[in-house]
Amino acid sequence: MLNLVSPGVSRWGKLNAYFWIMRPTNGVTAGVIIFFAMFLALDVDDIPFDTTSYLLIFISVFFANAHIMVHNDIVDLEIDMINSPHRPLPSKTLSMIEAKIWTVILLTITCITGLIVDFRLNFEFPITLLWFLSNVIIADIYNLIIKKSGIWGNMVVAYVIWSVFIYADIVVNNRLTIVVEAMGLYVFFWILGYEVIKDILDIEGDKAAGIKTIAIRYGPRNAAIAGSILLSVAAIWTIPIILFYDESLFLSFTLIVANFIIMYRSIKLIKNPNWEYVYRTKKLYKGLRLFAPIGLLLDQIRIFVF
Repeated sequence: MLNLVSPGVSRWGKLNAYFWIMRPTNGVTAGVIIFFAMFLALDVDDIPFDTTSYLLIFISVFFANAHIMVHNDIVDLEIDMINSPHRPLPSKTLSMIEAKIWTVILLTITCITGLIVDFRLNFEFPITLLWFLSNVIIADIYNLIIKKSGIWGNMVVAYVIWSVFIYADIVVNNRLTIVVEAMGLYVFFWILGYEVIKDILDIEGDKAAGIKTIAIRYGPRNAAIAGSILLSVAAIWTIPIILFYDESLFLSFTLIVANFIIMYRSIKLIKNPNWEYVYRTKKLYKGLRLFAPIGLLLDQIRIFVF
C-alpha cells in the first residue's frame, strides 16, 4: 500500500504534493482544449452534444496530462533542482517511488475512462483508448529522449495538442474538416512558438542537462525571433476559420484580438529578450490560450439565450 506520509512531511503536505505534481492547471487547460475542439467539430456538421461522453473525455485528458506531468518531473529531477527546487520531487515532499506509483495510477484512470468512452459511443474498436495511449507513449518518450533535441522536442509537445483536433474531427464527423484542422494547425504553431520563447527562461537548467534549445544554441534574441515567426505562422492559420466558419462571430473576434496582442508583444520581446520580460510574456501568452475557447463559449451562450 502506498504510504501517504513520509518522515518530516505532514499528511496534508503529502496530499498537497500529490495534487500539485499533476500540475492541475495544465490538465484543466488540456481539458478545455478538448472541449473546445469537440464543440468546434460539433458545429461543423450540427452533431448533437453528448454531455456524459465528453465529460469522460475531459476526465481522461486531465489524467493523461497529469501522468505526463508527473513523468516529466521524474525524468527532469536534476533540472528541476536548479530551475524549480520548490516542486514536490526536488523538495523531497514526494519520494521517487511514490511519484512512479502515482504515474501508474493516473495512467490506469486514463485508460479506464477512455475505454468507457469507446463503449458509450459504440466504436467498433477502442479509438479513444488507443489515442490516449499513443499520446502518452509519445509524451513519455519525449520526456526521456526527444526533449534534449530542443526544437524537435518542442514539435512533439505541439503535435500532442494538435492531435486533439484530429481526434475530435474523427470522433464527431468521421472525417477531417477545414475549420477544425485549421484550428489544429493554429494551435500547433502557436504552441511551438510559445515553447521556443519559454525555453529562454530555462537556459541555466537546460544547459546543465544538455538540452539543445534554440535559446542555448543561438541566444535569447534569436529564440525570441524564431518563436515570433512561428506565432506569425499560427496567425495565418486563423484566416480559414475567420473566412469559412460563420457559426461563431465571437470566435473570429477573439482570434483577431489574440493575434494582434501576440504580434505586438512579440515585436517588443525581440527588442527586449531579458528573463523578466520573457517571464511576463510567457504569463500573458498562457492566458491568451483560453481566448478562443471563451469566444466559442460566448457564442454557445448567445445561441442558447437568444
